Amino acid sequence: MHKRSGVAKSATIHRLVFVAGMLTWAMVGLPHIEELVRHPARWSAPHTLLWGTAFLTFGAAYWRQAREQGRAEVPLLAVQTVAALACLASGNTGLDGALFAIISGQAPETLPQRRALAWLGAQLLGMFVVFALQFPLMQALVQTLIYTGFQGFTFGSALVMVREAEARRELARVHAELQSTQVLLATREREGERLRIARELHDSVGHHLTALSLNLEAAAHTAKDPASTEHLRRAREAARTLLSEVRRSVTELRESPLPLLPSLRALAEGVPGLAVHLDVPGSLALESSEAAHSLFRCVQEILTNTLRHAGARNLWIAIVPTEDGGVRVQARDDGRGTAQVTPGSGLTGMRERFTRLGGRVEWRAAAGQGLELEAWLPAAPGAGVGA
Repeated sequence: MHKRSGVAKSATIHRLVFVAGMLTWAMVGLPHIEELVRHPARWSAPHTLLWGTAFLTFGAAYWRQAREQGRAEVPLLAVQTVAALACLASGNTGLDGALFAIISGQAPETLPQRRALAWLGAQLLGMFVVFALQFPLMQALVQTLIYTGFQGFTFGSALVMVREAEARRELARVHAELQSTQVLLATREREGERLRIARELHDSVGHHLTALSLNLEAAAHTAKDPASTEHLRRAREAARTLLSEVRRSVTELRESPLPLLPSLRALAEGVPGLAVHLDVPGSLALESSEAAHSLFRCVQEILTNTLRHAGARNLWIAIVPTEDGGVRVQARDDGRGTAQVTPGSGLTGMRERFTRLGGRVEWRAAAGQGLELEAWLPAAPGAGVGA
């Protein structure tokens, strides 16, 4: 519930900002359109054609930029800036400068803070130059200062939103790491309890059953009554059978793997700001505890990387058994993607863990298309890399 509300809240904010920007764009164009309706002859004027082309170009670029939602592109921002300058130079209503406020609201999300401030400064300089070509110097300065206030307000508001979004992502990442640590501690506690029970069965029950079996065997050899001998023989066989079953139970407790599904579900549930779609067979279990731990760490690293870098709203993770008895992990997100993946310590550690066990880890990414990761573990540690 919490993670869905976080995603919905972010999407709602983006929609509200987009609507506000489109309304501002429409209000800038309304006086021009009204003027052209009253004087149709002006449609063919060069400055009108320049303004109309620039105005429509700005709207199209802003529409495209707003649809990206977290994957904004600098070229689209540049197109909007050039189009806004062209509108300012060819329009005469005094409202065209409001287009720069729309751009200022996008800059913090598109660029790092320093570059966004530099972009804002260059934008104000361009505006002053256009005004200086149209008005006396002092009037141009006043006009620029008026629009500086508008741009500063939208820039500051957008910067607060971006920092809040970054804080939510960082909180989500820390929450995921804390949750994974809790799951690991719970798993270790269950493993420790299981091993403690196995030791108690082996050391206590096994010892007494062995002593009982030896005493019954000695009693059977010294008994003189045939009926008593037969009862002692049956008791001795029962003691041996029970001892064998205890030893088998101890072996199973020590070697049987814990089911992975509950641990993975606990890891994926409740991640704020990210909808995790986990597909894991209910009977999934790995023979090696090291392999199970590596698989768990793999899913944990996928979650952490997605929260930290992807800017995604959805993450799909599928863990499926392979025909040779191994297991395959397939993950993809709908984040911003990247032209080139530079592995950090997390991905490098994941690959090292899987390679040590005879498996492999591969990833693919493209700008605007999210990240895809595929990892594979063989049936037994050191079995080699499969095809």
